Amino acid sequence: MRTHWRGRDLTALPPQFQAPVGQRTLIIDGDGPAYRAASTVKTLPTAIRRFWTLILEQQFLANCTHSRIHLTQRGCLKAHRGLYPSFWKYQDSRKSKPKPALLEPLREAVTRAFEAGDPGMPEEFWVHLHPFWEADDGIIMDGVAFGDSCVVSSEDKDMRLTSAPYFERTTGLVDYIDNRFGYIKEGYTEAGKLKVIGHGTKFFWAQMLMGDSADRVRGLDRLDGKLIAEAGTLDVLRPIRDESEAANFVLAAYARNKQNPLAEAECLWLRRSATDSAYTYLTELDLLPPLRQWIDDLDGYHQKVLAAALAEQDEGKDE
Repeated sequence: MRTHWRGRDLTALPPQFQAPVGQRTLIIDGDGPAYRAASTVKTLPTAIRRFWTLILEQQFLANCTHSRIHLTQRGCLKAHRGLYPSFWKYQDSRKSKPKPALLEPLREAVTRAFEAGDPGMPEEFWVHLHPFWEADDGIIMDGVAFGDSCVVSSEDKDMRLTSAPYFERTTGLVDYIDNRFGYIKEGYTEAGKLKVIGHGTKFFWAQMLMGDSADRVRGLDRLDGKLIAEAGTLDVLRPIRDESEAANFVLAAYARNKQNPLAEAECLWLRRSATDSAYTYLTELDLLPPLRQWIDDLDGYHQKVLAAALAEQDEGKDE
C-alpha cells in the first residue's frame, strides 16, 4: 500500500471515513429527506425512490447497518406544544410557508410501504409516521432506547440535545459525550453568521436562553436588560460545567424577568418517553428550593391550561 505521495506521509493524514463498527442503527429524522425528495421530482414513485436513496446515503455515511426513520404526520398534535402559554405560540410563523405538493403523499406512501412489507423498500428500514409526537420526539426516545448502538442524524439542530451518539454533518464524524449535559461551542452558517452548536442538554439550556426562531420559541426575553442572542449565550453558558448550575442560572434569569420558563421549556424539550415532559426533566435536577416551588406551581397552572384547551377543542368537535 502506498504510504507516501509527492513527499507527503499519507499515514499521517486523518481517515476519510471512520473504521467499520458492528451492528449499528441510524435514528434519522425523515422529514428533511422527504422534503428534499418531494421538491426535486415530479412524480410520487420517483419521490419514493429518491427518498430511499437519501436515507441509504446517510446510513452509509454514519456507518450504520439499519435505519429507523421518523416522520411527522400532517395535522400532528406535536405533544400539545401549541397549547402552552409560551411567550409566542409554538411554530405560529410556519402557517404561510408553502410545502411541496408531493410531501404529504410521500410521507404516507413510505409509511404504507413499510407497514405492508413492500419488497421495493430496503429491508433494513423501519418507518413510523407520528400523529401525536413530532418526529423529533420519536428520535430522542429511540436514542434513549438504543444508546451507544445507534447514531442520531437530523438536519434539525434541535436533536443536538440527545445524549446518544450524534452525526456531525459538517465533519462526517459521529460525536459521543460521556454525560448527558455535554457541551456547547461556536459554529457558523455557510454565510458566516455565528450560531451555537453542541451535544447534550447543555444545548437545550442554550436554546432556553437564545430561543429558536425556526419554531417561534422566544426563549429568555432579556438577560438583565440586554438581548442575549448567540454570542451572549456562549459567553454566559459555556463556562458552566454542571447541569443543575445551568438550570438554576437560567431559571433565575427568567424569574428576574417575571417570565414563564416552563412554557418555553415544554416547547423546546424533546420527550425521552411517552410520559416525559420538560417538567419531568427539571424535577431530576438539584434546583434551589424557591425555583423548584415555582416550577411546581407553573406545572400545576399548565395542567389547568391544557385541560381547558383540550375541553374547548372537544366541544368544537361536538358542534
